[in-house]
Amino acid sequence: MKIIQCPNCNSILLFKSNCLRCENGHSFDIAKEGYTNLVLAHQKKKLNSGDNLSMIKNREAFLSSGHYDFLIEKIESIISTESSIDKNVTQIKTVLLDLGCGSGYYTRSLLNQSSDINKVGIDVSKAGISISAKKDKTSIYLVASIFNIPLVDNSVDVVTNIFAPCDINEIRRVLRDGGLFIKVIPHYNHMKEIAELVYENFKPHTSDVEEQIKETENLSLINSHEVIQKVNLKSTDIQNLISMTPYVYKFQEEQLNSLQDMSVTFSFKIILGKIKKD
Repeated sequence: MKIIQCPNCNSILLFKSNCLRCENGHSFDIAKEGYTNLVLAHQKKKLNSGDNLSMIKNREAFLSSGHYDFLIEKIESIISTESSIDKNVTQIKTVLLDLGCGSGYYTRSLLNQSSDINKVGIDVSKAGISISAKKDKTSIYLVASIFNIPLVDNSVDVVTNIFAPCDINEIRRVLRDGGLFIKVIPHYNHMKEIAELVYENFKPHTSDVEEQIKETENLSLINSHEVIQKVNLKSTDIQNLISMTPYVYKFQEEQLNSLQDMSVTFSFKIILGKIKKD
């Protein structure tokens, strides 16, 4: 794929032996795990390093138990029905970009039976990207800021952004005409039972993403879906679930370790935007 952009000069980066190199001689090594770090030395202090290793490992353990697979199935259904990509001789495969991919669970799970797709996962967390690349040798993983996406303009067919921050203008920039933006956020009662353990009054989740999409030039809000499921979780799953979210900072270690099996509500909103064709 000739879509990765050099963070120094914006030229195309191409795979050369064990590195990515541009025509101006800028080179970025491919780590033994298989990912490439595109964060420049002077940018490291400015960027949040992302989730820590403990949080990432707990998230990977929880997701690998399959409790969010119903969400993945819904996203796949949306892609199959809403994505309308015009193929041409220069774009044989669909390009899916997972922004804020963490440990890469969603990246490697989405459309994993399809041979007609190239997937790219981007996250600022080196620890998360390292796990992603170890577990998935078919996708490209980059350590980079999701607010300065190192991909060329109009190069991506589908962008997924699942429970992570984003810059909608950057997403609009990298999406092709007709490209699909899939944003997943917690909805009203998400993890209500967990929140009620630490907060006296539960406050439903809110977001202004839909308004942002409406206000973004050439990007249309086309639909949204609510996905809700109540799941019976074992104590180990509950500990992993809490430990992969900011809720972990509200629990004492003893309190967390003493939690018993319980039912937890998973409530998501999937918001869809699409680039208007010229």
